[in-house]
Amino acid sequence: MASALIALVLVTDIVETVADVNGMTALDDVVLWVNAGALVAAAVAFIVWLWRARANAELLVGPHGQRLTREWVIGAWFCPVVNFWFPYQVVVDVWRASAHGRDGREGVVVWWWTTFALSWVFTRFISFAGIVDPTPLIAACVLNLAAGVLALLVVRRITDWQALEVSAR
Repeated sequence: MASALIALVLVTDIVETVADVNGMTALDDVVLWVNAGALVAAAVAFIVWLWRARANAELLVGPHGQRLTREWVIGAWFCPVVNFWFPYQVVVDVWRASAHGRDGREGVVVWWWTTFALSWVFTRFISFAGIVDPTPLIAACVLNLAAGVLALLVVRRITDWQALEVSAR
């Protein structure tokens, strides 16, 4: 479910950016609301998925294989200041536990978090600054797409690794 909703956010982000850049105000207004709703739904689905993946990670390596308690799976996203690195720590710990003896280099997680954080900061900046020039809008869309595709890879890889562990037992 999380993957499908993330993909929906990516598609609506592209359509919204194209409409915005081309001055299609009516379409832009509608797609903006669809994108916002999809983003909220995707965020909730991602956190639910991460909660389950974190629980599975504890079964694989024990609770001591995680730096933060399970409550931080949710709280990390909403607690000011630490929300710039705690979600990354939660995901990378789940990644490491799920890789469990495989080539689990964390490059994908690092790139996901980097593009996600840059996208979040850059999008907020151009929004608050009222920038409507096409170049920053397209750059923001590209950052969003990169973060979204990398999030899909992270979700897929962790889910696949955990499924293999379950089937091996």
